[in-house]
Amino acid sequence: MDVVPECEASNRWPHIRRFLRIDEATDGVDDDYLTWHFATERVSLPSVKVAAAYEEWADFFEWCLEWRADELAAGRVKRHLVEEWTDSMAYCCRRSAAWARGDDPGEWVPQHQRRPDLDAEGRAIVVEIIAGLDAWRQPAGAHADWRLRKVG
Repeated sequence: MDVVPECEASNRWPHIRRFLRIDEATDGVDDDYLTWHFATERVSLPSVKVAAAYEEWADFFEWCLEWRADELAAGRVKRHLVEEWTDSMAYCCRRSAAWARGDDPGEWVPQHQRRPDLDAEGRAIVVEIIAGLDAWRQPAGAHADWRLRKVG
């Protein structure tokens, strides 16, 4: 995926464009979400502009995940962590957009319920890691209680 030129960032994310920077060293886009977040805390709600900006942040975070697809394809664990983070950020931004519009975003839905695919993948990764640790710690053919041997 190509890097978003500044003019495209201005068109696609007009409310947050000044908080996005093209990083020439990595050909990526850096964001300053925290500065934007703290700056908008002082805005009284409801605010159509703040709501639109939250929607843009959600879209931006999802775009970043797509943009990193090739990089993340090589690492299952890193890809999973970035997917979880992205989903959380997009979900929180969309809920915040609802609050900023003066709407009720409804009950919080935990990520494992919203995204059972991410939950299943996370559990599979943990099982794989634990199996690898067990194989590393336990010598072949030894019983599970090999660590309890009396020494001396």
